[in-house]
Amino acid sequence: MTFNEYINKRRKELGMTVDELVERSGLPKGTVSKITAGINTNPKLTTIEAICRALMISVDDAMGLAPAASIFSLGEIEHINKYRSLDRHGKNVMDSILELEYDRCNPTQRIIMRPFYAVSVSAGFGNPLDEPPEEEIEIPDTPENRRGDYVVRVSGNSMTPAFRDGDLVLVEKNARVEEGEIGIFVLNGESFIKKQGVDELISLNPDYPPKPYGQGDSIQCCGRVLCKLKRQ
Repeated sequence: MTFNEYINKRRKELGMTVDELVERSGLPKGTVSKITAGINTNPKLTTIEAICRALMISVDDAMGLAPAASIFSLGEIEHINKYRSLDRHGKNVMDSILELEYDRCNPTQRIIMRPFYAVSVSAGFGNPLDEPPEEEIEIPDTPENRRGDYVVRVSGNSMTPAFRDGDLVLVEKNARVEEGEIGIFVLNGESFIKKQGVDELISLNPDYPPKPYGQGDSIQCCGRVLCKLKRQ
C-alpha cells in the first residue's frame, strides 16, 4: 500500500474529510490534496510528520514499517488534543476524574480470606471447628461475605437442591440459627448441614428423614449458613 493509499484509508476510517485533514495538519490545502490524490508521491518528511500527527499514527505506520496503529475516532482525537493543551493542574484534574470513572465502569472484584475447614459436613465427622483450619480460602469481598467466619465443604445430597455434594458454604460462627434457617450442627458427635426444626434437624431432600433430638442427645450449633460459594 502506497503512502497516499494508507493516508486515505486511515482518513476514511476516522470519518475525516480532506478539509479536516488540512485543518488538523496545518498544511496548505494544495499540499494535502496532491498527496491524497496520489499526485505527490514523495512528500517532505515534515509534511509526512504533520499528516501523521493529524491522523494519530506514526510515520513508521504510514510508511509501512510497522503494524497499523489502533483506530481512534474523531471524538477521541479531539479529547486527546484538548488534553494536550491543558496545563499541569488541568491534566491532574482530568487524570483523577478518569481514574474514578474507570473504576466505576470497570469494578475490580476485591477478595477477603476466610478459614477453610476441609472436613466435610453431613459426612459423619465430628465438630469441624475442633481442629485448626488447614488453610484459608479467597472469597469475594461483599457485605454479606464479610459477616462469614469460616468455610466448610458439603458432603452428600441430603440438602439438595439448595446444596449439593462438593459445594462450599460460608458460615457465620456465633449467629443464632432460628427455626427454618440453615446451620451447621454437631449431633451426637456427627456434623451436619441442616435446616433447624422444632427439636429436629431437617433435610431439604425429601428422601432423607428428619433427625430428631431430645434431652439425652448432645447437640451443638456451629453457626448459620450465609450462602453457597462454589463447587470444588
